[in-house]
Amino acid sequence: MQELLISILAHAESPLSAEQVWEEACQMRPETGRATVYRLFEKLEGLKLLRRIHGYQGCSHFIPNLPEPMMLFFCLNCGRVDYLDQQPRNALVDTAGQSSGHHITDCQLQLSGICTTCKQNA
Repeated sequence: MQELLISILAHAESPLSAEQVWEEACQMRPETGRATVYRLFEKLEGLKLLRRIHGYQGCSHFIPNLPEPMMLFFCLNCGRVDYLDQQPRNALVDTAGQSSGHHITDCQLQLSGICTTCKQNA
């Protein structure tokens, strides 16, 4: 069952909610339980293999995570996800660490807006 759920996530063209993954899984295996999906998502998030997207379509959506922290942009219109140049993110983290005196070990920066394709089609 876990292989099916991971496959659904891996082949998604945009972020998916747990509910969307469950619905798709039920088309192939009707006995799939919602709790199974949520438990797997919790496990994958804990292992940093899954990344939560906040604010897309009013609920949490998920995408496979990359091994290193990346600055993420997602389109509020079509759900497109892009990983952006890390230079501005790294500068922000360095500045925040220096000005606060904290040793920052992780930063999950998520930007949202309208992608270039949706902007051109508007």
